[in-house]
Amino acid sequence: MDTIVLIKDIIYYIISFIGIAVVLWAVLEATIKFLRVELVWRHDLKRFSYETRIIRERLGIHLIFSLDIFVGADIIKTVGAPTMESVIILLVIVSIRIALSYFLAKEIERNKEMMKELDERYRDNESNAK
Repeated sequence: MDTIVLIKDIIYYIISFIGIAVVLWAVLEATIKFLRVELVWRHDLKRFSYETRIIRERLGIHLIFSLDIFVGADIIKTVGAPTMESVIILLVIVSIRIALSYFLAKEIERNKEMMKELDERYRDNESNAK
């Protein structure tokens, strides 16, 4: 039985590490892209806004993915001989992570709508300039 618990714990830590790696990668990628956008588009507020929205959308997608990974890790952690206390803790943690994922997804959708509006404005401005 100790071997099974050890294997379960190892799997939990591996999956948790993957979730942490996804978060770190997303933050690093977003930071690098933001710095690049800041240098290139800082004088063009419209383009700057558009580019940062793309970065935010991608970061949000990564964060939602990492939250899903953490939920899976938490479920694996509780598998075996769960106590009522561990099940309640899992329920609370999973509920919070699902709520975070939901609101991040809503933010991404709202961001996509704003980007569509910006795209239409750019097309209108380019056609008027010609």
